[in-house]
Amino acid sequence: MTNNLAERTVKPLVINRKNFLFCDTDKGADASADVMSIIETAKRNGLDVYGYLLYLLTKLPEWGDAPTDEQIDSVMPWSSELPEYCRQMYSEIQ
Repeated sequence: MTNNLAERTVKPLVINRKNFLFCDTDKGADASADVMSIIETAKRNGLDVYGYLLYLLTKLPEWGDAPTDEQIDSVMPWSSELPEYCRQMYSEIQ
């Protein structure tokens, strides 16, 4: 048994932790950590990170301040409801 996968997943966060020290506020550091977590989760689920972030940043504001659990479930990286461009890697786009 090995935990290499877990260690490789956490490594970018550990490296960026030093960058979080230069955030002006605690909220800024928390936001940076949240974005890094979304990016790494998208990578682990085989998504195109740019396409997935684009989808999230256009879809989430439409729902307002209190999205339902069903809405949140529909944008999770493992959801089957994600558009195809979230699943294509840059090299696959024609």
